[in-house]
Amino acid sequence: MSNNPSPPSPSTFPSQTTKTTESTVNHPLTELNCDLANNVISSSFTHQHQRITFNTSGECIWATQYPEIQKACYLRRVCQFAPPKELRLQNVTPILQAGPTCGLTALSMLFEGSPSAKTFLELAIAKGYSNNGEMFSTKQLNELLTIGLDENRHLVEYKPVEHHVVGGWMDEPSIKMQLRLGSIFLVPYDPDRDHTPCLNRGHKAHWALIIGYMIDQFNDFYVFARHGKTKNLALWSIRNLARSNANLEEFCQPVGHPNETFILPEGGIGGCNGLRCKFIMIEHYRAKDEIIL
Repeated sequence: MSNNPSPPSPSTFPSQTTKTTESTVNHPLTELNCDLANNVISSSFTHQHQRITFNTSGECIWATQYPEIQKACYLRRVCQFAPPKELRLQNVTPILQAGPTCGLTALSMLFEGSPSAKTFLELAIAKGYSNNGEMFSTKQLNELLTIGLDENRHLVEYKPVEHHVVGGWMDEPSIKMQLRLGSIFLVPYDPDRDHTPCLNRGHKAHWALIIGYMIDQFNDFYVFARHGKTKNLALWSIRNLARSNANLEEFCQPVGHPNETFILPEGGIGGCNGLRCKFIMIEHYRAKDEIIL
């Protein structure tokens, strides 16, 4: 268990958020306080060798062309009877994680499974970042992303991909603008039993790949996510994700791995090299499948 002190209240966080690569640099992000089933529908928006269907009883019919989006909205009771004002999704193939490799699996999804999470795990172990697949340092996961891009330039040959660690709050106008422009994010958070963001002090810290956003008829802002615990497309409130990311304070030995040794960064997961109030922004990357409504 980390001995990190309790985090300050949101009002005491720095008024300027930062982005970092090897070192922290200024970034123009300002901080905000945190305070279905008679018809079977088939989608042309499917991955190779994968057929997706979803049954609905009339809710979210605006998304019948995109069953994954329709299901995500139906399950979260969002845009049930009216279409969103805005929606953008860069869909990637879901990959289920093996063991505690959520960050490496999310990273592999960005590359459509090649390099695989296993390949990234071997690299992480060789660099001393991980023993079992755990990635408790946003900076170190960003370094693995750099290596993945450098060694697989053929995947992004015509894409001027840029990425860096951002420190601050996700529920912030500049982050929302980046999502509207198509940026993708790797975000650590606390998952509840249904994998939605919650506040558990980081005891079950998990990684998700944020691949899009949606604004409903009430101007509420949501993000689409993929992560290694399910193949379902997730839809979460950006405010809830931001709060969950900001509460990653201390490590707790996973119940399913009582005898394994996990590598923590200096200062723990709540420290400056850890996960708390940190995420990776990836700009100018474009997935094979993209929807804009």
